[in-house]
Amino acid sequence: MKQKFMKKLIVILIFFGFTSIGYAQDDGMMMDTIILVSNKKIVGKVQSVGSSKITFYKADTKKVEDVTRKQIHKILYSNGRVEAFNSMAYQALDEANFQSVIVTENPSDVDGLYAYGEIKAKSGTSSKTAKAAEKNARIRLQRRAAALGAIYVLITKNETRGGYKEVPTHYYEGIAYGVDPPKEGQKK
Repeated sequence: MKQKFMKKLIVILIFFGFTSIGYAQDDGMMMDTIILVSNKKIVGKVQSVGSSKITFYKADTKKVEDVTRKQIHKILYSNGRVEAFNSMAYQALDEANFQSVIVTENPSDVDGLYAYGEIKAKSGTSSKTAKAAEKNARIRLQRRAAALGAIYVLITKNETRGGYKEVPTHYYEGIAYGVDPPKEGQKK
């Protein structure tokens, strides 16, 4: 008899423990969790989900803020519903995984992201064709962006030089963008 009572008491305590996890400390309201593509988590209450931005307020400040949909991986609502938006970005970008850097010429792809600085790349002298020179310059550009921790590069200049019987050279210039604000000392 005593064991049944203890089992019921444990089940009740566990139930109340799990249901209280999502509550904010000050007013008892259930909070949502916004997970950004950078894997940063924001605890707050989602007010609205629009076609280009999500409006929410943080649990600690009660200040209304916006975040673009491109920055959001998913939202875990307090009622258990999950709404997915975008794939996760790589956790730590370095020169070893430069392939994750997205190169674009469309300015709307970087709306709402933070500019990390201008970067330039030039193909090496070993390229024998214009296509190989372009690929070489693109890889160098991605490596420079990854070194800054960026996930996007907006191309501002894209040109190939060299003509008949000359070794082609390809040039890229662009602006590196990321999902988090630039760190101290980093170009803006």
